[in-house]
Amino acid sequence: MSFYEELLTLGQHLHDRERLALYEFFIKTKSKLYSLDAFELIESKSLKRNIANGDIFYSLSGDTVSYSARKKGNLAYQENVREVKLKGLSRYRVRKLVKFFAQTEVEIIWNYPLQGRNPQDEAGYCIIAYPYFDLRYFSNGGSRIVGLINKLRINDSDLMKKLNA
Repeated sequence: MSFYEELLTLGQHLHDRERLALYEFFIKTKSKLYSLDAFELIESKSLKRNIANGDIFYSLSGDTVSYSARKKGNLAYQENVREVKLKGLSRYRVRKLVKFFAQTEVEIIWNYPLQGRNPQDEAGYCIIAYPYFDLRYFSNGGSRIVGLINKLRINDSDLMKKLNA
């Protein structure tokens, strides 16, 4: 089993560092797919995708994109789990959507992992207060400047090597 496949089964047992590395991995490996998805979402105003044991429903209303999530086999979605305002030119909107899609997939894996050896609680749906594409994540909700400095200090090369193997 590859390291990536293992991460798909960890769910709540994913460490923060592993979730961040998974986010960066998705940005690097799936950005072309995400860009195509972004154009499809902009055109049709909705998009359905899945990863691990979860289904994702994206919706675009005006300048706001949101996602809803559910475990495969369930009928009801967790509605509007995260929303983000899209501003600026279409190029920047697509870039923001790429990051939004990567964030969403990490959160789906965290909440609805594939069956694995670690038991998962069915307690609710967890998200990260500040998404990885917001520099406030790296400063625990503080200054974006401090967040940038902290982000530049992160060394996740060991995890990225494992993911790329």
